[in-house]
Amino acid sequence: MKIHLYIISIFLTTGVFAQNLETISKQKPFAISGSLDIRGIGYSASGIQARRSPFMYVVSGSPTLSIYGVSIPLSFTYSEQERSFRQPFNQFGMSPTYKWATAHVGFRNISFSPYTLAGYTMFGAGVELNPKKFRFGFMAGRLNRATTVDTTTGTIQPITFSRFGYAAKIGYGTEESHFDLSYLKAKDSEQKFQGDINTSAVRPAENAVIGADLKLTFAKKFFVFADGGLSIYTRDYQSKLELDFDTYKILNTINKVIKLNGTSEYYLAYSGGVGFKEKNYSLKVAYKKVDPNFQSMGAYFFQSDLQNITISPTYNALKGKLRFLGSLGIQQDNTKKQKQATTKRVIAMGNISWDINSKFGIDANYTNFSSNSEPTVAKIQNKYLLAQTTKNLSISPRLIMANTKTTNVVLASYNLSNLVDINNDTKTINNINSSVALVNYNLTLNKMGLTLMPGVNYTLNKLSIGDISNIGFTAGASKGFIKNQLLLSTANSYIISTLPQGNSTILNLGVNASYQPTGKHRFSLRVNSLNNSPSDDAIGGQQKFSEQTGEIGYTFTF
Repeated sequence: MKIHLYIISIFLTTGVFAQNLETISKQKPFAISGSLDIRGIGYSASGIQARRSPFMYVVSGSPTLSIYGVSIPLSFTYSEQERSFRQPFNQFGMSPTYKWATAHVGFRNISFSPYTLAGYTMFGAGVELNPKKFRFGFMAGRLNRATTVDTTTGTIQPITFSRFGYAAKIGYGTEESHFDLSYLKAKDSEQKFQGDINTSAVRPAENAVIGADLKLTFAKKFFVFADGGLSIYTRDYQSKLELDFDTYKILNTINKVIKLNGTSEYYLAYSGGVGFKEKNYSLKVAYKKVDPNFQSMGAYFFQSDLQNITISPTYNALKGKLRFLGSLGIQQDNTKKQKQATTKRVIAMGNISWDINSKFGIDANYTNFSSNSEPTVAKIQNKYLLAQTTKNLSISPRLIMANTKTTNVVLASYNLSNLVDINNDTKTINNINSSVALVNYNLTLNKMGLTLMPGVNYTLNKLSIGDISNIGFTAGASKGFIKNQLLLSTANSYIISTLPQGNSTILNLGVNASYQPTGKHRFSLRVNSLNNSPSDDAIGGQQKFSEQTGEIGYTFTF
């Protein structure tokens, strides 16, 4: 009986995707697919305390059940350290579709607008109807489950209320040109709340949000877009603090929709812009403003208290071989002048990709973010003001030469980034300069099925405490045998680290083997050795140690 109940609970907690009911008659009534994996792992260490058991085994699987086209993915793991049966999504939900109608049941992530219901996981039911250009949606259910102290494990979780709500959307148009209105109403519930509501620091809240989304495309090349949201958020709907409803008559109207009191606040967020798109170039100008502490119970996170304006051009030339993407903007916070300082940022980005010929190409990317804080209502010491510039430049040339005998691939990359503090009181400790360079070469002998992969990389970080550098050498190879049923490979690296605390070297050696006699059976072997050797003058408790790991496995695919 317990097994039967547990199997039923699996079906009630597993995620599935939207199903098209029009093709259900063509689906198999029942099907199962997936894989079973068995592994044994051996481990030993010297010079340090062992970081894992000397031997462990793991049996895992990922079967997927299909009932009339409805997929139910599962997974299980069994070992001497962990015995569990779990579902990768840990949720159940489905969205059957018939022509222009879609129903939602269970755990679903629906988006009506960035400010109302914006991909928040809701457990409930809903529908979306899109006949021709009409756009309608409705969803209702639970947004949060009440949490408290887990008495079985002693784990302390943040105490929250159960939260229920509904959202609706109505609009007209297509993805290219449309106008949508949406609405969200959500409220915390005292049911199943295990704390003392009268003394709890967490208070029951209520929220109502109205959102609008507009996009117009005309003359096939020009477009206008805009969206906005008004959120009324009551942090404690049980509060006895009162508002002056007589002075502000509009509050009486709002109070009929959502209960208002002295803890109620409203927030605005909106953005918009214009642009045009030609075959080989485009240009877009956008503006965005979000009030401080903007909140919506239908969205997980907002970057609030900001306003910015950006211009974003793109350009293609030489029949698409030369591509450019850029953006330049100005951003600042303290939109309501409530802070003692305002931070302004210059945001710049540029990316160029050039296929010089069929063999050689180069990619380059540049970003520049500048921030500067300015006092507004009070005198602030310079050491507390942010004034810095972050720059990043990367250049990556590539060379590919292929013929019937060999394939040669050379990839190189150089990345330079720095954070420059232009505040005289803090720049000596905050400046950071980083350089990363690497060159990788792949040589494949096509007839032999042999690939050689040497490489070298170098990293240098300049900090106030000193320089940290690493130079690494890599060497790898892979070879297939018996019509690639047997694959052998090796991956090795040697790193020389230079630190203020002392130098050290790290040697990592690895060998892998895989044999697949049929499409359903695969055997694997992995051996790895790690050796860390600090210099004699190293400080900070560094010690020499080595670790060896071996693994043998079998995978059955069905």
